[in-house]
Amino acid sequence: MARILVIEDEAILRKNIVDRLRAEGHELIDAGSGEAGVELASLLAPDLVLTDLRLPGMDGLSALREIKRTCPRTLVVLMTAHGSQKTAVDAIREGAYDYLTKPVELKELVLLVARAVSHARALENVEYARQAERDHGTLDRLIGVSANIRDVKNRIRQLAASPAMTVRDPPTVLINGETGTGKDLVAHAIHNEGPRRDGPFVHVNCTAVSETLFESELFGHLRGSFTDAKANKKGLFEVADGGTIFLDEIGHLGPAMQAKLLVTLEKRSIRPVGATDERPVNVHIVAATNRNLPEAIARNEFRADLYHRLRVFELRLQPLRERPEDIASLAERFVSLHARRFGMNVPRIRDSALAAMLRYAWPGNVRELANTIESGLLVCDGGELTERHLRLEHVASADHHVAVRLPGGQQITLDFERGSPTLDQVEQQILRAAYDYTGHNLSRTARILGLTREAVRYRLGKAAEAGDSHG
Repeated sequence: MARILVIEDEAILRKNIVDRLRAEGHELIDAGSGEAGVELASLLAPDLVLTDLRLPGMDGLSALREIKRTCPRTLVVLMTAHGSQKTAVDAIREGAYDYLTKPVELKELVLLVARAVSHARALENVEYARQAERDHGTLDRLIGVSANIRDVKNRIRQLAASPAMTVRDPPTVLINGETGTGKDLVAHAIHNEGPRRDGPFVHVNCTAVSETLFESELFGHLRGSFTDAKANKKGLFEVADGGTIFLDEIGHLGPAMQAKLLVTLEKRSIRPVGATDERPVNVHIVAATNRNLPEAIARNEFRADLYHRLRVFELRLQPLRERPEDIASLAERFVSLHARRFGMNVPRIRDSALAAMLRYAWPGNVRELANTIESGLLVCDGGELTERHLRLEHVASADHHVAVRLPGGQQITLDFERGSPTLDQVEQQILRAAYDYTGHNLSRTARILGLTREAVRYRLGKAAEAGDSHG
């Protein structure tokens, strides 16, 4: 329930209002003058104030102004027996939530209070969500001293300060990086550092949106537009109006979804399913991917025009193995974060533990580091986090022979202990073997590998360039 302050100089009416609202379960405070009401409001910060307009001394409008100055989140409802259109307009202009004419109907008052309390709670939830969003992703949360992290943070600052971010169609951003490098953190930082920080941040996991529901989820639908459309529904682009929409793992969208998204990016408008008109959207579009999109384009798996639309402003997060100088500061951050969360003293990281972390390749990147430290703290039995707690030597000494089973019963075995080939190297070997097998016939090679002739030609040329660079 809510804390409500009633400011009314008529004692009987004041008592009736207080008794009725207290019976509804609210906490009530009352005052007989504007001066006393303002003082109580500054001390108690009520959720709602009900004040008479005509009061001895300070009148209701003056009390309203003072209460909104000291308690900006408190809602104020004015009551008066001298209601007029001008009085109502003046009250709303001064920040009143609503206006009630005397004689006050207690049933009407109860309904108005319920509506006002619901509105106040909604405002609190919005403010909480905004604060949680700010806490989730700021530049301070991008931990590291490497050149890559410093560059990413500097470029985010430059983007946030650019006048281009204040227009209705700000430049799209594409964030590249392996899984676990912190692409979502960068997306949140872009939002929170820019002029749309007070708007919504909507995260769309593109791998979780089916092709059949893509339009409905992102663009919305009208009631009756398909079997299960029981009511009108806003799409995520409309939900993000005035803020940011983050299209995570956009590289996994299918061809039809890519085409529809491209139209939205070009027109900056959407058409809900079942609608005949287009609606403009005012959102900042940030996308992220762990795929190599130029290679996906060469394989006809991603549209080149969509790629170029997305990469107006491009950021790349290096994997953790390429920036080991960030491991120490990240480890300290995660030890402190998880220790506080578990209610334990923050242990010191032993030098041998840090050395083990530096030796490890971190295929899961920063996310794996965070999870490893969280797990280590659960078994940490003293004031130090040791190599034994992290169990990285156990991981490194395990059997890393991995059998990759292929369609048709074939199998490839990789030895991660002695160093395995990169994905590019494996692809090049398979491509070269198929090309030699077909007697250098591009069409047959393309059919065997399920690629287009253009994709085969592109990859052969890439392999040749790589060979020349090492020759």
